[in-house]
Amino acid sequence: MTDRSKFDAEDFLIDSTFQLYCAGTDQTCTAYWEKYIQAHPEQQAIIFEAKKLYRILSGNKRQLDVQITNYKQNFKGSKKTIKFNQTWLKIAAAILVIAGASLFFLYNPKKVVTNEITVFNFSTKAGERKKIKLPDGSTVFLNAKSSLVLKKDFNVNTREVTLNGEAYFDVEHNKNKPFKVHTADFNINVLGTAFNVKAYGDGVSSEATLIRGLITMETTSGDGGIITLKPSQKVTFYRAATLQTPQKTTKAFKTKPEISINHYTVIKDSTIVETAWTQNRIEIYDQDFEEIRQVLEKWYNVEIKFDNPKLANYRFTATFGNESIKQVLEALQKVENFKYEIKNNKVIISK
Repeated sequence: MTDRSKFDAEDFLIDSTFQLYCAGTDQTCTAYWEKYIQAHPEQQAIIFEAKKLYRILSGNKRQLDVQITNYKQNFKGSKKTIKFNQTWLKIAAAILVIAGASLFFLYNPKKVVTNEITVFNFSTKAGERKKIKLPDGSTVFLNAKSSLVLKKDFNVNTREVTLNGEAYFDVEHNKNKPFKVHTADFNINVLGTAFNVKAYGDGVSSEATLIRGLITMETTSGDGGIITLKPSQKVTFYRAATLQTPQKTTKAFKTKPEISINHYTVIKDSTIVETAWTQNRIEIYDQDFEEIRQVLEKWYNVEIKFDNPKLANYRFTATFGNESIKQVLEALQKVENFKYEIKNNKVIISK
C-alpha cells in the first residue's frame, strides 16, 4: 500500500485516483479521497495546493502553452515567478503522464514546453521508487536516486528519453516512432520491448538487461560498434579508469572501457536478479561489499564508509525485502566478520 504521509503536491498529482477525484468523474475515488482528507488533517494544506494547481492546469480550456506564456508575461522578472514556473512545468508533466486521467492528453506533448525548457522531468530521492506512465502508453519504473528526462517533442516523431540512474522500461510498440534511451555511456534503440537500464553517474560500470523483445545499443563514444541484444542477455559497460604511473613520475593515463555480454542472473524461485528491485527486493548474488554499499546507500538513504579497504572485497549472496539497514547489516555479519556503527544516516564498517 502506498505511504502518502510524505507526499508533496506533485506526488498527489501523479496519483491517478487523486486526479479522478479532482476531476469529479469517479465516485469511488471521490469517496476515498474525502475520507482520506478527513483522516489526515495535517496534509490538508498540501492537498489544497495540489487541487488548486490541478484546477489551474486542467480547468481552463485554453491550450497549456498559451497559459504558460501568459503567466510568464504577467510575472516577468520576479524571483518568485522563476521558482513557480519550474513548479508549474513540473506539475504539468505529472498530469500529462497519467493516461486517460487528465484532459491534457487531448493536447500534443510538444505544446507544453518552451524552446528553452524540457517539461517532462521525473526524479526520485534516495529510498524512493516511482512508477511512471508515459504519454505514449509506455511504463517506466524509476529506481532510487534516478532521473528521467523526456525530449520536448516526445511522441511527436520519435520517443527519446535521457536516463541518469536505473529504470525498468516496458515500451509500447510503435514502428513509426522509435523509442530511444540516452545515457552517459550508451544509447539504446527500441521498438517495443521490456528491459532494465542501470547507469548511475557514480558507478564504475553501467548495464542494460533485455527481458523481452529486441534492442540495439551503441556507446556514446562510437568506438564499440552496434550491439544487438536478445532476451535474457545483459551488456555491461565498464568505464575507463585512470591509472597512475609510479611515484617517480606525475603521468597518468586512462584505460580503455570494456564491454561484456552475458546472460542475466536467475535464482531458484525464477527471480531475475537484475530486475528484482521492481518487486521491492534487493537481490545480492556473489557481489563484493563495495557493490553492495552502492545499492544500500541508494535504497536506505544512508552513507556507508569502510575504515579498512579490505572490507570492500568481502563477497555476499543474500535476499532482502522489508528489512531495515540494521537488519541487513546483521544478516551480512553472519557471513563475514565485521563491525558496524550507525549514527543518523551514516554507517561506519570496521573489522
